[in-house]
Amino acid sequence: MYILGLGGSNHDFSSCLLKDGEIQCAIEDERITRIKNCKDLFLDLAKGFSRKYCLEHIGIDIDSVDLIIGNDILNPIMFSRLDKEVSIINHHMAHAASTFYTSPFDKAAILVIDAVGSKRWDGKTQQYESVSFGYGNGNKIEILDKIEGKNISGTDYIENSLGIFYSIITDVIGFGEHQEGKTMGLSPYGRDTYYEDFKKHIRYIGNGKIEMGESDISFFLSLKDSISYCQNKEKAFSMKQDYAYAAQKLTEEYLFQLCRHLKKLTKADYCCLAGGVALNSVSNYKIYKSGLFRNLYIQAASGDNGTSLGSALYGYYSILGNKRKGEVW
Repeated sequence: MYILGLGGSNHDFSSCLLKDGEIQCAIEDERITRIKNCKDLFLDLAKGFSRKYCLEHIGIDIDSVDLIIGNDILNPIMFSRLDKEVSIINHHMAHAASTFYTSPFDKAAILVIDAVGSKRWDGKTQQYESVSFGYGNGNKIEILDKIEGKNISGTDYIENSLGIFYSIITDVIGFGEHQEGKTMGLSPYGRDTYYEDFKKHIRYIGNGKIEMGESDISFFLSLKDSISYCQNKEKAFSMKQDYAYAAQKLTEEYLFQLCRHLKKLTKADYCCLAGGVALNSVSNYKIYKSGLFRNLYIQAASGDNGTSLGSALYGYYSILGNKRKGEVW
């Protein structure tokens, strides 16, 4: 049985092809197009670069595929030319599946943390997920809790998102989109000058919840003006270092608090992480060294590129009900 997973959101598109639960091929579109993150492909996304590569690599056509799965914030242009049904799952579930089903753990807590995922109508407004707390047991994954927030009108930002906070500071410093790793790398050179100010505008309020409202986001965005108005280049660079330090320190602290909440919910010995923020390796190491969990597993393609892997594995294990395999590679 062949299962095709399609991954991404509005960037980091990818495909993954399984045969009887084993990964046969997985690749990002950017490796083929040579366009980093595959932003702004527009209608060219319908060409299915990674999908066609996977099929050709194995030597089959799309008619041989038994199940196709994507996530609900994946740009539908990616599968618009397919004359086959595509099953759609929650974005964070695709992340969760990508890490738990590839982990060595039969039972584990699951933390998915990124900038923004799927949306949900709560009766008054659209709520967007940024953190999901889950638990995996055998071939099943259950989402136990979430952090959600409203979209700030006219922007791509949502409230209460640690990932959005970190991406805003990355932009303020002057790094490009999806370059949060540079902020992490700059942070050790900074001081705690802005730590207390930042902490007032993104707050851990207990019980696995982070609070950051529209006025707080406006504060962080205004920091870009503080840098641009600074005439002294050395001082401006020092500000950037200190911004990075504060952002990284708060991210480390809050990620640990989220893991503590997850531990309380699941009582699990092991933990699997995924989502773009799960690529913050400094935070991950500190969680590991804390001894909160006996061991951690971080899915290497934790960004949206890994959701093709998660979607395919979710289809094999959760939808079709197959038992877990020892190795999926």
